[in-house]
Amino acid sequence: MADTTTVKVQTRTRDLLMELGAARRQSADQVILAALAAMRRDERRQVAAAEARDLKDDPVDLAEIRAIQADKAALHAR
Repeated sequence: MADTTTVKVQTRTRDLLMELGAARRQSADQVILAALAAMRRDERRQVAAAEARDLKDDPVDLAEIRAIQADKAALHAR
């Protein structure tokens, strides 16, 4: 027997889930898993963007980034 459970959602949510699943030829479970994976990727992007903003505003980090970029440029110039 498969591991399944029942989740209560609004009827319009169920209808949208079924519509998306039919359009993609995927099960409701596949649609949900794809949506959750997309949410995780979006969260990682948001964290990375926040970290990048923090680095950009820190003069020590900015100097380190510039030094790394200069080292990489020098290696590629050889």
